[in-house]
Amino acid sequence: MRPIPTKYLLLLTSLSSILLLSCLVTDLLPTATPSPADLRAEATYTMTATSTAVATPTPDPTHTATAPAPSPTPSTPEPPGETYIIDQERRIGEYVVRLWRNTAPEGIGYDNIATISGAGQPEVRVEFAAVLGEETGTDLTGEGHPDAVIEVFTGGAHCCLSTIVYDLGPTLTKVLETPLSNCGGSFQDLDGDGIAEYVTCDDLFAYVYCCYAGSPAPRVVLRYDPGSGYVPASPQYGDIYAGPIGADTEIAENAEPGGRCEWDETTRCGVLPLVLDLLYAGQDAQAWAELDRLYPYPDVLLFWAEIVQAVSSSPLYVPSGAKVDVPYPPYYMLYLRSGCGGDMQYVVGVLGEGQPTCDQEMPRRDLYWLQIQLQDAGLLAEGEMLMLAPDGCPDACRLDVIRIADNAQVGIIRLDVQAGFPGEVYRIGETESAHWRLRGDLTWERVGQ
Repeated sequence: MRPIPTKYLLLLTSLSSILLLSCLVTDLLPTATPSPADLRAEATYTMTATSTAVATPTPDPTHTATAPAPSPTPSTPEPPGETYIIDQERRIGEYVVRLWRNTAPEGIGYDNIATISGAGQPEVRVEFAAVLGEETGTDLTGEGHPDAVIEVFTGGAHCCLSTIVYDLGPTLTKVLETPLSNCGGSFQDLDGDGIAEYVTCDDLFAYVYCCYAGSPAPRVVLRYDPGSGYVPASPQYGDIYAGPIGADTEIAENAEPGGRCEWDETTRCGVLPLVLDLLYAGQDAQAWAELDRLYPYPDVLLFWAEIVQAVSSSPLYVPSGAKVDVPYPPYYMLYLRSGCGGDMQYVVGVLGEGQPTCDQEMPRRDLYWLQIQLQDAGLLAEGEMLMLAPDGCPDACRLDVIRIADNAQVGIIRLDVQAGFPGEVYRIGETESAHWRLRGDLTWERVGQ
């Protein structure tokens, strides 16, 4: 299904049935905890999904960490559950880092637990711990303390992976926890200063416009910031994007409609890797210029607004702050295309001023896209979704708001076009909500303000 960060979760969960039909997934769920080699192989696969490998880094840091003085630890620690046994154990100064393996016959194979214990410190417990990273015991950050690296794997095809790092100094401190995603990563000293950066990717577009194999995953660099831990800093390492930009330019210039299993048979996923390379490298104006040059469809302005909206919500993206001159229209009018014929999967029309309803050149989007926009406007709450009603309606359809927990209808969304362009969007339930207009950059304006 479409896994994605945060506000896309509802969208992507709802598409699982489509994805099973659209993409052939050959990965099998593991029956045992993946080995470090297996985990790194998965990470390597994910990191190379965009087309080219990251530039060869300088050797990893070799700091000599000063571990805290050792203190007595229990010889028989209390397991996190009666079916857990110690699989790995590292004693680092006053800390003990353990990986506990679940031996229960009904165990799922990746429900292991990592713990970090130290005198006078609250115990840390990490669920779905796959392995203790090979960097455990080294000083990744240059703070003079050893670090503990825990690799998390929740099971499934590709997803989900996370890397968690604790500084084993006088106060046990978490300095890195990557979002659960399809992306693994590695520690590399990219700038040769003896402090490791963490190189990963951002899978926020996985399954959004195309199947997993065609989905872009731009490189991301996190650098250590004293007091803040690892923070996104990709534009500071622009050299690592040179290879991907060159390769993805060639892909974009030769993209064929549906060539990367795009859901709508366009070239979105042929062009998007290049655009994301440039955005994450901090080259916003060039990103827009290349999309405008290489994406030959009438919804190019809407597509750009969607890209900016998505990356701006990612915890792994760093805005450049540069102003890009994009000729957005002042407004869009949202229109329910029931009665227009054609593919009802894309039932939401996004009309520009002067466009007639049912215009074949009108950009079209699905209900999941509309859900994202309505969440931004505050018209759709967490745990709610849209449903076209009555079921199977060819025309005279309405948009019901459904509470997912019990499948109850709790409201109706109106895309009101009666007053003319740009229309009004509002919710009807026990009361009627404020009315809103959608601007060309996909932000909302309250009517009457």
